Amino acid sequence: MTSRLPAFRVADVLAAAGHTDATRGLSWRPGFRATQASPRTVRIWHDGQSEAQHLARYVATLRPLGYYVTAERPAGLRPRIRVTHP
Repeated sequence: MTSRLPAFRVADVLAAAGHTDATRGLSWRPGFRATQASPRTVRIWHDGQSEAQHLARYVATLRPLGYYVTAERPAGLRPRIRVTHP
C-alpha cells in the first residue's frame, strides 16, 4: 500500500539533486513543477524546452530512491510524470 506523499517532498528531492524548480525564486525560470494530485500522488511537469529529456532525468533521479514513477501523456495535454511512494 502506498503512503501519503507531499509534493514539497518530491520537489525537495529533485532540487537537492540539482534540478531547477520553476516555482521557487523571484521570477520564472525553466524547470520542474511539482503539484499535489491526491494525498498519495504527485505530478511533475517541466516548464521550458526539451520537456521529454528533462522528464527522463527526473525519472532517473526518483526511481533509484524508491519512488514509483510513471510517464503520462494524456491526449491533448503536455507530458508529465506521476510519482507515488510505497
